[in-house]
Amino acid sequence: MEATSELPDHRTYTAMTQEGEAAVGRIAIWAAYVEQHLVDLCAELINGSNLVVGHTVTANMSASAMIELAKKLLAESDTTSAENKAITVAALTEAKAALGQRNKILHATVGSSLVEGNTAFYNSRRKKVPGTAGKLHQLEVALHSPAELDAIGARLYKAMDDLWECYLSVSFERGK
Repeated sequence: MEATSELPDHRTYTAMTQEGEAAVGRIAIWAAYVEQHLVDLCAELINGSNLVVGHTVTANMSASAMIELAKKLLAESDTTSAENKAITVAALTEAKAALGQRNKILHATVGSSLVEGNTAFYNSRRKKVPGTAGKLHQLEVALHSPAELDAIGARLYKAMDDLWECYLSVSFERGK
């Protein structure tokens, strides 16, 4: 019996290199940490003495909603310095942008590309545009190399790290 080196279908039809697949995995990993740090930051801002209250309030909230909530809570905080407010708002703004990039990767249909080493990411947007058959969904496509995907993962890692530093600063100012 001859040994086969063929990969199973779920590994062969991604139209991506192993480096690209690994980079997409890192995008997912660091984005999950960004979201967890958003939960923790909101919980601290809501009630630092009892984080369960904040975790309850943010349950089932989207990352965008938590970012907006954190910005509002920061604006009203009398225990967070102006400097830390500014740093944290900047970190929240960057986290939102990085998560937006993540969404365009993780919520896309993946396909092959004629450009060697690149993968096509197709996003069907909800916006409809005029077409010959009436209103058609707008299709957005972006080509990314493994290096570009890795850069998105690195951006999410930095956003995660910055949010953690903001959480620690806010927590420290509250006397914890």
